[in-house]
Amino acid sequence: MAIMFLLVLSVILLCGLVIFTAFRKSYLFQQLHCFVPDLSLLLIVHNQAPIIEGAIKELLSYYQSSQRSFELVVYDDASTDETPEILRRLFRKHNFTLLYGKNLQSYNAALDAGFEVCQGKVVHYFLLTERVGLRTVTSLARCLLRGEKIPNFGIAFMPGVMSGTKIRSSKDEKPSFVGTTV
Repeated sequence: MAIMFLLVLSVILLCGLVIFTAFRKSYLFQQLHCFVPDLSLLLIVHNQAPIIEGAIKELLSYYQSSQRSFELVVYDDASTDETPEILRRLFRKHNFTLLYGKNLQSYNAALDAGFEVCQGKVVHYFLLTERVGLRTVTSLARCLLRGEKIPNFGIAFMPGVMSGTKIRSSKDEKPSFVGTTV
């Protein structure tokens, strides 16, 4: 009697394990447990050692105090100064996605690589390849978050693009993207 009970119990547990494993791989489970941030902030950087640490810390601080969920994606476009080392150090301390380009990419190739990993419903991006003031990126990010129109800047999102900005189509479910250099 006890052996029969243990046999039935083990069959029930085995069936439950099979069903649980199948459910974890299902589309419904992925949709229920997949985190999709409201906002992706993409920084394409090249030789920004003087400002990159301050800019990233300030952006993380600002967006963490925001009510929107966000992700930060930083793409280092083959920097030759101390930028890669600074980014590695920041990556160990803070939660963001870090990508490296081995060869200097074109503007579109760098954006494509960055947008490939962005998961947000909205994507703000900044191309930091020239010398930029430390507060410039954060000031522009705050303006975009408030929905203000900035000449030659824009916001990318699934259904469309803020007026006055340029569009580049994207494939599948990825957001469209717009923006400019800083």
